[in-house]
Amino acid sequence: MKQIHNTIPLPDDPYVQRYFSDSCAFFDIETTGFSAKTAFVYLIGMAVRRGDTIHIYQFFAQNQANEAELINCFYQKLCEFSTIITFNGKGFDIPFLKAREQVHGYSNNWEQFESWDLYKTTGKLNNILKLQNRKQKTIERFLGIEREDLYSGGDLIPVYFSYEKNQNADLEELLLLHNYEDVLGMTKLLALLSYLEFLETPIHISHICVQEHTKGQALMLVLSSPIPFPKQTLYQKDFINLKFRQKDVCLYIDILHHELRFYFENYKDYYYLPDEDMAIHKSAAAFVDSSHKKKATAATCYTKRTGDFLPQADTLFTPCFYPEKKTKNSYFEMQKNFITDTDSVTAYAKHLLEICYSN
Repeated sequence: MKQIHNTIPLPDDPYVQRYFSDSCAFFDIETTGFSAKTAFVYLIGMAVRRGDTIHIYQFFAQNQANEAELINCFYQKLCEFSTIITFNGKGFDIPFLKAREQVHGYSNNWEQFESWDLYKTTGKLNNILKLQNRKQKTIERFLGIEREDLYSGGDLIPVYFSYEKNQNADLEELLLLHNYEDVLGMTKLLALLSYLEFLETPIHISHICVQEHTKGQALMLVLSSPIPFPKQTLYQKDFINLKFRQKDVCLYIDILHHELRFYFENYKDYYYLPDEDMAIHKSAAAFVDSSHKKKATAATCYTKRTGDFLPQADTLFTPCFYPEKKTKNSYFEMQKNFITDTDSVTAYAKHLLEICYSN
């Protein structure tokens, strides 16, 4: 078995400096297949921070007989840290290691670590960032991270078996490079946490205004971010336009100036007036000629109002209005003092971000 140790200066990267502490250890395993019953671990890479330096440790099995020693040496090094960071480690790396430990007759205590899986973090952001898939290299391309290595882990399985037979130095270098860039690449994925931190911290609105555009008016909210974003991106869904800029986020929502309907709850207590196209309560309908009224139904039990309205996915503000019939999304009337009501605007901005985050 070989142990390789490389160091690089801590990059001038606000995300690495913010999220990569000295108590964290990134790691990634390379295996000869996806099933721990038939495949084994031949390489584990690990990245840790010590002050202003990143240390990359690699544990490399020159043949299958080295696997038990490899896993044990790696685990002993890992125990120097309290938090482990992986990319799909909870789904693959850790279960695979546990299974291989059992094959060799021992079991390490993985529960002692706080575990953080960047793959799951990516899943939370996938909708907003519109990634093609959740592969590490796809995310790296989104963030503008470049690699020398052009292979996938699957591509390198036959390369390892060839190396195992002839111990070719060029093949060893190829295998180590892929793992090295996987581990170092994970530290660069920390940039994604800027989006997550923005979405999961209290909202701070720095600017509110109503903008004129070709189709009417839009409410614009500028939301401050605790840290700049690595890439500007635009998210559009239904009535929401969400633009991540360098240091803040703009929310644009079209204001609907229209006549909308408010539906009464208990339609059996109402009559519908066809001439006026509205419903009134039985107590008032008693004074209306019977030829000009009929019993209301759920579909005709409404009154109408013209004004400026904003959309909402759930009942955040009442009363709720609808264009022609009840739909999943409703509208609330945008009163003149709405944009000066900090609590209401903040609640609305939170509602909109939750829609983006949860879809």
